Amino acid sequence: MISVVIVNWNSGLFLERCVLSLLKHADDCEIIIVDNASEDFSLDFTRRLDSPLSLLRNRENLGFAAGSNRGWRKSAGEQALFLNPDTECIPGSVHRLARLLMDDPTIWAAGGKLVSRSGRLQAGFNVRAFPSVKSVAAEMLLLEELWPGNSWTRNYRMSYWDHASTQEVDQPAAACLMVQRLALEFLSGFDESFRPAWFEDVDLCRRIWGSGGRIFYEPAAEFVHAGGSSLNHLAKEQFLKCFHTNQLRYFRKHHSERDAERVLRLICAGLYLRAALSLVRPVIRGSTRAWSARTFWRTARHFAGLREISP
Repeated sequence: MISVVIVNWNSGLFLERCVLSLLKHADDCEIIIVDNASEDFSLDFTRRLDSPLSLLRNRENLGFAAGSNRGWRKSAGEQALFLNPDTECIPGSVHRLARLLMDDPTIWAAGGKLVSRSGRLQAGFNVRAFPSVKSVAAEMLLLEELWPGNSWTRNYRMSYWDHASTQEVDQPAAACLMVQRLALEFLSGFDESFRPAWFEDVDLCRRIWGSGGRIFYEPAAEFVHAGGSSLNHLAKEQFLKCFHTNQLRYFRKHHSERDAERVLRLICAGLYLRAALSLVRPVIRGSTRAWSARTFWRTARHFAGLREISP
């Protein structure tokens, strides 16, 4: 059996579309929804379903890692597919991932191919290399804006990579990540100190790799992914603090204290840089245009005042 674990937090209509796609194209799977104290209507459709599914309600938002752990521990499948609620599967996609894991016990986890609703590959997000101090420097100092195609960014985001072939990788996005149950039990699942989200999937993949397991990307397992739905419910400053706090936690856990200190300095420098650029005519792409200098400045001051690497 394959168990599908979906952690929900105010996902609106996305969750219903995700579940209906599973019921249509993978109806032999066990579906478990773990709700992190949603306050919207996203669970209303479950009362209208004839098909069985398990609904686990948390009284508070425990975060993605804790929600995922609660889901797979209540599941019965040999493989657990962690799916974001803003994804939809297509015919055969779930079982292609499972077949990859069943055919080779050395493969502990696998991710599918994520595409937008228009069919565009989500390169740069779908699969990435493990982060390094160099990749953080390139991201925070906006190196891609000054030097498009630089090796630090390309190697991290794997933008040069052939996404049409089944290959071993470092870390597929947890928006669609299938993991062997034995691997989850061996590693005790996700590290719940990464909360509410971000870097818990990188950490899990790093621990799989460090324990001798292999991780693959399977392009034949295609999923539609909207992306960014959780960000709509977080204040920008709150998102920046959560993201970079977990980034620091990851480097402290898997790298040296010296590397973690370097990452902390890069975070501060990058946030101050964005604050300065937000005061003048926008010269960089992306969401930074819409974010105020005050947001970046206040967040930079927060990290500049940290007494410990990982609060």
